[in-house]
Amino acid sequence: MKYQDLRNLVENWPKHEGCVKIERAPLITPGFPGTFNLSFTEDPWLKEYGRYVDFDHNYIFSTVQSCVRPEDLPRLGTQDSWKYLGVFEIADLTGILSLVKRPDYKKLQEGQIDNLIRFLEAVGIPKESVYPSYAKGGCIKEITQGKYPFDFLIPEDSLSKNAFLNAGIPERNILPDLSRDTFLCPFLRTSMPYSMPYSMPWGYRNEINIGTDSGKRLDVGTIEYILWKPRFSGLYNPKNILDIEEANFGVSLVAVGLERLCMVVNDLRRVQDVDYIKPFYEVLGNEEFLGGESLRAIHRIYSDITSYNCLPGRHQKEKIRNFIQDIPRSISREQIKDLLIIHTKTQPWHQNLERGIDSTLERISQYRVACKK
Repeated sequence: MKYQDLRNLVENWPKHEGCVKIERAPLITPGFPGTFNLSFTEDPWLKEYGRYVDFDHNYIFSTVQSCVRPEDLPRLGTQDSWKYLGVFEIADLTGILSLVKRPDYKKLQEGQIDNLIRFLEAVGIPKESVYPSYAKGGCIKEITQGKYPFDFLIPEDSLSKNAFLNAGIPERNILPDLSRDTFLCPFLRTSMPYSMPYSMPWGYRNEINIGTDSGKRLDVGTIEYILWKPRFSGLYNPKNILDIEEANFGVSLVAVGLERLCMVVNDLRRVQDVDYIKPFYEVLGNEEFLGGESLRAIHRIYSDITSYNCLPGRHQKEKIRNFIQDIPRSISREQIKDLLIIHTKTQPWHQNLERGIDSTLERISQYRVACKK
């Protein structure tokens, strides 16, 4: 299955009633002032609500979001490098539900999980290959390893566990977890305005792993739903969180990582073998993954800078310099330009990539010249 066909299938999968399709957020947004866009919700929520909790109206939206996760790049030199990219896409399956009123989560979660399993079967992934995780429950202080030092006991997410069973997932495949992988407790800052911190909702997450023929398991998706919000003493600060309380609003989403999903569907050896990425490495060299993924990330970042006029901040500039350092100097400017042209032609769904070629070349050249002085 070609990547573009899979991407189109997810985009056009039936959405929840009232869902609207929106343009993705650029990789540089106020929601992530210290890094690049990592997820779906922050930028749309800030634009729609001006905050992350206590919604005053429903907002159900769908998009295919570009993400850059800088901490993944060093992993390209490890035994796990087969599953990491410098830039990737995540897509919701049925829409991201931001609800003014707390829903019936039992009914909603059962529907979300059943829908996901039916989608996975539709792309050729049998139930026996699906290994979802769920929160086993426990003390917040222990789950967060002391980041939030209070003793609220999180119940087991039996709702999700039973929903997976009802959807036909073998019980032996459903994996209990005692970490933040399955317990959402984020705290974010935003550059809008003045790096102001914002309270974030908390809840449960299920990581969806697929078992491959080689015996590996690959995380291809997530399901999340919100139950709580933090209660503060004084200013919004992680140290000032006293407790959590029930949220009267609701959030639910099912998301998949498109490149990883495409890798599993086509039984590929590594994620760089996905059809739109492979031509890039056929020119660059099949083992130059760190330099290649760094270049792909910079191209996407500078395409967004050019198209959205979103200027990088100090921390983002530092990360960009690190990306450029990872590109071997043996790769000439002319070779880089050829690679960027290939990178553009293989992604017709990102029409701004051509506009980012010159700015990417200029930034790399500036760095190389400056480092010679």
